[in-house]
Amino acid sequence: MPKVAKYSERDSRGHVFVDCSECTRGGNGGDKDKCSAGGNTKRGKRGGCFIGTLLPDLKLPEQRG
Repeated sequence: MPKVAKYSERDSRGHVFVDCSECTRGGNGGDKDKCSAGGNTKRGKRGGCFIGTLLPDLKLPEQRG
């Protein structure tokens, strides 16, 4: 069963904001082509984007509101 992402979330319009620490191209991800902005980021709340891919063992939290 996947864990719930701690730092990634949906914005008010429903778009997914992926934190660098929870992205496949971030510091904790396994992609060989690391992102230039978050490739070394291993801790949460240090950056993120709307085009990242969430790690496969994580799922998004339920949308609030």
